[in-house]
Amino acid sequence: MPGPLARVIISVALSFGVGATTVLALAVATLIPALAQTAPIASQDSNFADVAVEVTQCKREEGVLTVRLRFHNTGSKPIVIRLVNKRDYDVYYVTAGNKKYFVLRDSEKMPLATATDGGQIEPSVPANGSYTFWAKFPAPPNDVKKISLFTPVAAPFDNLPITD
Repeated sequence: MPGPLARVIISVALSFGVGATTVLALAVATLIPALAQTAPIASQDSNFADVAVEVTQCKREEGVLTVRLRFHNTGSKPIVIRLVNKRDYDVYYVTAGNKKYFVLRDSEKMPLATATDGGQIEPSVPANGSYTFWAKFPAPPNDVKKISLFTPVAAPFDNLPITD
């Protein structure tokens, strides 16, 4: 069901005799930005000035825990954020109980995470823009409902709920 803004646009377009294809394009254009911005599970300041970190996903599926982070530049100038240096993904990990879980790797020992460019992840995030980083970890047992996420760019995110 389209939201209020989409319904208004569709109604106005139809009243001006715009074709169905144009109405569909307008409706999709109003819905896509809303879908692109997932509501955060948790948010806090990062170690970078004018950058907030949001956890947008913490999902367990088929023995894998997927975590997505969104880095939002709240400042008025672009900023470069160093997220991974020298392919060191082990600085990102989750804990559950007394166990630490590192980023999963494939059969070629490549991390199952946002790809690096020559071993670095240093996105330039425009003013008011954002960058999404993701990583996959071994999932804790099904009876574990919350984890803590550790990153080199912010204080730990504690008590993150896991979605199954």
